[in-house]
Amino acid sequence: MKKNSSIRKIISTHCFVLKLAWSISKKRVLLEFLHDTFMNIEELVFSVYFIKLMLDMVTQGVSFSRVMFFIWGIIGCAIVNRLQHQWFRNMVIPVTDVRFYDGINRLLYQKACHVDLQCFEDSEFYNQYMLAIRQAQTQIPNVLHNVSHGLTCFAASAASCVLIFYLDRYAVLLLVLPIFGNFIFNKLLIERVFQMDRDNIAFQRIADYVNRTIHLSDYAKEIRLSNVFRLLQKQYDRSVNSIHQTIDRYAPLNMLFYYLRQFLTFATLFEGGAIYAGYRVLVSGSMTFSAMAVFQGALCAAAWDILDCSEAMMQSVKDSLYIEQIQNFLEYEPKIPEDADGTVPVLPIRSIEFSHVWFGYKKGEWILKDISFQISPGQSTAIAGYNGAGKSTLIKLLLRFYDPDKGTILLNGTDIRSYHLKSYRALFSTAFQDGKIFADTVQENILMGRHGSKEEDTRIVWESLKLAGMAEEVSAFPQKEHTVLTREFSPDGLVLSGGQNQKIIAARAFAGNKPVAIFDEPSSALDPLAENELFQNIQDYSKDKILFFISHRLSSVQNADTVFFMEHGRITERGNHKELMRRNGSYASLYKIQAQNYQAHVKTTEDISCADDTAADYGYSPTQQ
Repeated sequence: MKKNSSIRKIISTHCFVLKLAWSISKKRVLLEFLHDTFMNIEELVFSVYFIKLMLDMVTQGVSFSRVMFFIWGIIGCAIVNRLQHQWFRNMVIPVTDVRFYDGINRLLYQKACHVDLQCFEDSEFYNQYMLAIRQAQTQIPNVLHNVSHGLTCFAASAASCVLIFYLDRYAVLLLVLPIFGNFIFNKLLIERVFQMDRDNIAFQRIADYVNRTIHLSDYAKEIRLSNVFRLLQKQYDRSVNSIHQTIDRYAPLNMLFYYLRQFLTFATLFEGGAIYAGYRVLVSGSMTFSAMAVFQGALCAAAWDILDCSEAMMQSVKDSLYIEQIQNFLEYEPKIPEDADGTVPVLPIRSIEFSHVWFGYKKGEWILKDISFQISPGQSTAIAGYNGAGKSTLIKLLLRFYDPDKGTILLNGTDIRSYHLKSYRALFSTAFQDGKIFADTVQENILMGRHGSKEEDTRIVWESLKLAGMAEEVSAFPQKEHTVLTREFSPDGLVLSGGQNQKIIAARAFAGNKPVAIFDEPSSALDPLAENELFQNIQDYSKDKILFFISHRLSSVQNADTVFFMEHGRITERGNHKELMRRNGSYASLYKIQAQNYQAHVKTTEDISCADDTAADYGYSPTQQ
């Protein structure tokens, strides 16, 4: 039963790849089979039938001119076949390999954009994903070649076996041992190599991480100003040592299987075949030298074809193990499909409500515990609290990156899971603390693929930059809003500071101009004055919207209509800033600590009165202790 299941898996995975190859390049699939067919016909003709026909013509007394005509005809066919071989290798394969590369990458990109966010946070899934990525770009042409070569070799070996059986029916038994050696020991060897690769993937990821980190500019300053490279090198050394240990663990049996396969495949076939033929010619006299030549040619042809065929079958076993990873990834069904259908939300947005929401990334480990609240348009809501309190997780649920384990989230009184997902997410403008700058222009980093007329795009970009406090800086850039950011692809690209990056990301949210605005720690890299200006602009921008503002700096949330203070996954306090300060709970305690720290910092400057005025503007009053 297990064997049948394994065979079905091999057939299933290879059918999957062949269908994929056919959908990407029908030309390559057809030409691959035709090319291998012609090459095997040539090999069979020259190694077996050509010799047999030549000997037959000589023994039958055929004229020299007819023999030469036959020889030149065979040579002409061989030349034509070699020309098609070179054309296929140098003209067809390079072009179609690029098509395969492009086609599989597009499928992987599309799937990566639809896979649940939690998959990227699951190390086991991510390991399988990386294994799929590593193999995907080579597996399609490899599998196509392997299947085509295996089938044509099988047909050629069958033809050789018929001739061998005609010459000596018992000699066919010489072909059994190579089949046994390849199907048994080679299969065991391939399975062990695959398992070794799987055991090493986690260690390889660590080595790849260190390699990537060393070459990225994001880490260059810290590496040069600290001893962190030693830590990275230790991680790298441990991963390489672990890879070596894994290989050493598998090596003894791998070597044994390899030598058994080589002995059964080559020694018993070629030496055994020569001894048997020599015996029949020299000892028993039951075979002529001409028959011996044909026999040896047929035996060698059949042997190589059987070896190639069995090798192809064993390679299919190995390929199926890797293809399964690719297939599992491409066929993964997300819990929250990006193309999920449903009702299109109707504007205006009247309310957003969390009703007894519980959520945990792992079963039984609650990150959010019984969260309930309701907010309406024109109402700014600040979510504050210590790091790890669950603030960002709450937003992930609101955006449907995850769904609650218990409870519901409602938009206009309707469970958000019933809405068309893309239409629902289109209601939100977002700026995240860990938002990324892409290797493109300032304008494209703000519009993020949304385009209208040229004039309208320019207007939106500059209005957004002004709200983010970045307009003056971008005006000084070499090509203004068309300046390329990062030096990933352009040596003249600009590398922005952390604060400038955050302003671009904030401008991205302003440009969205959606009914619901989310700013998740948008100012952690900004100086106090720039932060204060950004907060004021966010408040003005969101007057007719629902605003969610997340921050652990309480000075930034005091102007919000409602503040939810979170601790250990719960909303422990709620109200506006003044109400929470009068309550003198955790919010007030944290606010006072932050105010003291800020005042201690600014009073180290030479102009103390100016510093106090700045503190007051920033939201920290020296008298409000």
